[in-house]
Amino acid sequence: MIIKKPPADQAFIESIVAKRFSPLARQILAASGPIVSSAAAGMTNGFSAILLPQLQQPGSQITITEEQSSWIASMAPLPMALGCIIGGLLMERCGRKTAHLLLNVTFAIGWCVLSMAHSYPQILAGRFITGFSCGLVGPPASVYIAETSDPRYRGILLAGVTFAVSGGILLAHLFGTFFRWQTAALLCSLFMILAYLLMLLSPESPAWLLGRGSRSEAETAFRWLRGYDADSRNEFDAMVARSTQATSKKPHHDDENHRTSPYRRREFLMPLVTLLVFFATMQFSGVNIVAFYSIQLMQTTIGRDGLNEYLAMLIVDLVRVVTSLVACALLRSVGRRPLAMASGVGTTVSLIGLSIFLYFQTSIPLYRNYSWLSLVFLIGYIVFVGIGLFPLPWCMTGEIFPLATRGLGSGLTSSFNFVCFFAVIKTGPTLFAAVGINGAFLVYGVISLLGTLLLYVILPETKNRTLAEIEEQFRRGRRTAKQVPEVATVSAGVHA
Repeated sequence: MIIKKPPADQAFIESIVAKRFSPLARQILAASGPIVSSAAAGMTNGFSAILLPQLQQPGSQITITEEQSSWIASMAPLPMALGCIIGGLLMERCGRKTAHLLLNVTFAIGWCVLSMAHSYPQILAGRFITGFSCGLVGPPASVYIAETSDPRYRGILLAGVTFAVSGGILLAHLFGTFFRWQTAALLCSLFMILAYLLMLLSPESPAWLLGRGSRSEAETAFRWLRGYDADSRNEFDAMVARSTQATSKKPHHDDENHRTSPYRRREFLMPLVTLLVFFATMQFSGVNIVAFYSIQLMQTTIGRDGLNEYLAMLIVDLVRVVTSLVACALLRSVGRRPLAMASGVGTTVSLIGLSIFLYFQTSIPLYRNYSWLSLVFLIGYIVFVGIGLFPLPWCMTGEIFPLATRGLGSGLTSSFNFVCFFAVIKTGPTLFAAVGINGAFLVYGVISLLGTLLLYVILPETKNRTLAEIEEQFRRGRRTAKQVPEVATVSAGVHA
């Protein structure tokens, strides 16, 4: 099949955006909506850090107890897992674009409720809605970007999601540093208007449209995103061929998988296990512990004297944002496997080193003058976890599941991530009290080591491969590019 240039009456292709911008620019535009929505997820994670101190000030109009403070902090993570499941189902039933439009509305409602809150229950309601919306954005963001981007640029565009989360945390903390929390919430809501408008300008996912039998609309959307070059034509031909094969009622005597449920096949189960291990390793290596308890950790690491809490918080945020930018560049040039291994080893060394130096620093007075070494290991930990363990599972969520199971698969793994996230945050203070901060970091370091070893065995390479090739790779149980048989219709579209 040859994709012909569309007739002049196709308004979508002949839009101003399509005529004035290159395919890469249009792919960046399509990714911008989910990326801005992901920034709102980061704002949700960082908002309690500026909300609670202001509520606990003597002149606050709303007074809260320590128990109420705990509920305000945990109310956002509470519905995130449920939001992931619903987000996955919503994007399968209504489409990736529609799911994003709806979650932007719920996000805006949540921020507006917070900005107009005058009581403790209203704050809880706003936190619950924004937390639920944070879960909703998890599956559609990665899947939509993966399905609308060229394999050459998919990694860096997917890394934009985690960069946006880090940037959102920084923005929430900046808003709270200079404004009251009600104003900060209102400023956060403005981002949802931007995300909504960006999604209106973007097409629906061609893969989702093909799965619904809308071949003409899928071709139109694909041309808008990718243009008319030979590689794009070959990739679209392969998408059509696979979609036709998947919907065909003819028996496949040479493939028993076609007679089983898609949720029991290897190409679904192996990605599911891989991402569950990846998310568990990421969360239980303490990535969010540092984000939630950064001030206490900085006080323990470099001492309390002369430490400005807001400054310490912003320093950690800035390091995280810069690291996310570095991760975007690395995902463009480095494969997923080597980046994951380097991140895992660096994270393990940093955590164990931090544990050792914190032990000597707190136990032996002579070593208190060397507190800067602990700070070096803490910053090193933030850098190493930020270049691989943190962004990679989110990137691969949109890549490695087959189209037929992508909604439920991404929803389940994202939900599992938030369950682990909630468990780590709730057990963190207990672990600190039981074994000390140095002991807690040792536990996180051992988990990071075990998780990295397991990922070395099961993690595939997906860089510069089409989604169809990745699915075939998992179906055949092979990791390297040379072992994956090339399909004739896509061989010209592969970028090594």
